[in-house]
Amino acid sequence: MLWKEVQITTTLEAEEAVVNAFYEAGAQGVAIQTLQDVLLIKEDPKVNFVDESLLEMDPNVSIVRGYFSEVSDTEEALHKLITSIKLLPSFGLDPGACEMMITEMEEDDWANSWKKFYKPTKVGKSIIIKPTWEAYEPQQDEIVINIDPGMAFGTGTHETTQLCAIKLEEYIKPGDVVLDIGCGTGILSLIAGKLKAKKVVAVDFDTLAVQIARENAELNDLGDMVEIREGNLLDVIDGEADVIVANIMAAAIVELSGIIRPYLKDNGIFISSGIIIDRLVDVLVALEAENFKILFVQQLGEWVGVVAQKRA
Repeated sequence: MLWKEVQITTTLEAEEAVVNAFYEAGAQGVAIQTLQDVLLIKEDPKVNFVDESLLEMDPNVSIVRGYFSEVSDTEEALHKLITSIKLLPSFGLDPGACEMMITEMEEDDWANSWKKFYKPTKVGKSIIIKPTWEAYEPQQDEIVINIDPGMAFGTGTHETTQLCAIKLEEYIKPGDVVLDIGCGTGILSLIAGKLKAKKVVAVDFDTLAVQIARENAELNDLGDMVEIREGNLLDVIDGEADVIVANIMAAAIVELSGIIRPYLKDNGIFISSGIIIDRLVDVLVALEAENFKILFVQQLGEWVGVVAQKRA
């Protein structure tokens, strides 16, 4: 079967939103390429060759590729994709020039080509996020998360995921109840489970992400501890958590800050990322307005993570 590869060059700021736009337009898979990815591959001793031209990529640019089958209506899909991207500035995101390129490829080529950009990644002090097709020998005290992202967003290499993972490692205590809002492939939920949380409830509005997150929970023997629910933000949540983590867009974090208090125990911790640096003030103002104490702000690349505590 032939597939159409639609490539869009965008900004790091708008990368996640463009990925979502691809899925909403009907893409069957999405791959992301940044300079950070290329440098990671170059450092891999098993890789014999890297196209040197890739090392000249603009560090502020992300190349997002979406794949559409020949049986899909590509013209309609492209219309949806372009319409969604044009709306991004109204949400405070700059998608850049969004240069587009369309090529055709065989199924085997697209199904496996993106995997070369995904290697075992260490985040925090001891967490290793490892794709299922890569071998890795863990060192003493390392926690290995096996992940198969399938066609859902979230491989663990993105700065926003790393910012959340680092703080989960710092704040989760054995026996904690954890909520993961906008879980994607479930990486943060799996980390929480491996850090000995008592219970983790993860939520995503995307049916495919929910399915893949459940598969990844089983892959890591966490199917009984990590429960994946389909829904938007807190719509399908009940009870209180010790820690809530949300790796979503800044606008959604602002919205979440206004409704999160009943779901977080007194002095509970709210870890958030997906915040482009230009939107940081909006997030901090929203949290402080809801009587949260800002404990920590950390920047990685163009992205920021925030740790806040619910005041009693």
